[in-house]
Amino acid sequence: MAKEGVERAQTYSSPAIRERRKRILEETRRTIAEEGLLALSMNEIGRRAGVAKRTLYNAFQTREQMVAMAIREYFEDFVQHIPFENPPGTLMRNVERMMVVLNRNKKIRNYIRAIMSLYFSPQGDVDIWSIMHVMALHQNLEYIRVLHAKRQLQPWVDVDQLAADVVRFEYATINDWAHGRIPDEDAVRRLLECYLTLMAGATRGTARKEIETLLLRLHQEGMAALPQMKRIPVPTATPIRVPEKG
Repeated sequence: MAKEGVERAQTYSSPAIRERRKRILEETRRTIAEEGLLALSMNEIGRRAGVAKRTLYNAFQTREQMVAMAIREYFEDFVQHIPFENPPGTLMRNVERMMVVLNRNKKIRNYIRAIMSLYFSPQGDVDIWSIMHVMALHQNLEYIRVLHAKRQLQPWVDVDQLAADVVRFEYATINDWAHGRIPDEDAVRRLLECYLTLMAGATRGTARKEIETLLLRLHQEGMAALPQMKRIPVPTATPIRVPEKG
């Protein structure tokens, strides 16, 4: 499996080796953002990171596993630094995450554009696609499983399939924004409207009422419907410092 392949990457113990690994993954992300995946080679990453190509293969086995690890580590580190105000397994927890992540994305548009292209490419590598899909899937499953336990999902809804569909909708919206098809000022609202509309059709009872109420307020009031979100800072964990290309 793709995730298992990535997990087989070399385990690092000493500070020097951990620092080298960090440098390799940062240079991998920077190269993706600056040049895209096609320009990324083990030779180039080795040159940028100051390590031998053999070291890269020993650590990550393949270029694709190195890319998948670089993407996953940045995402997981970033999410861990979000100062959530709402508990896990709630609608507002997911709303917080989407808002903060998309606001962060605005600071690294080139990188987001590149990795979304990897996700949606018909020639995309399965390791990279799987890592990107699974890391977002996990973020959505918690709330959906809570809804299932409370019998708040429609009877035709499959928990895993719904979570996978949410990821596809979420990434498709982010991809459109990254490629300039959604203006910056509309990106968060559009992402939330897409998510809430999908979830409204999949839920019932009090869960659906909560979603519909928030969706209606968002439609009528815009982002003012979410005043509590304004207090959430955008974390700067492991930033990707790359120049924007207009």
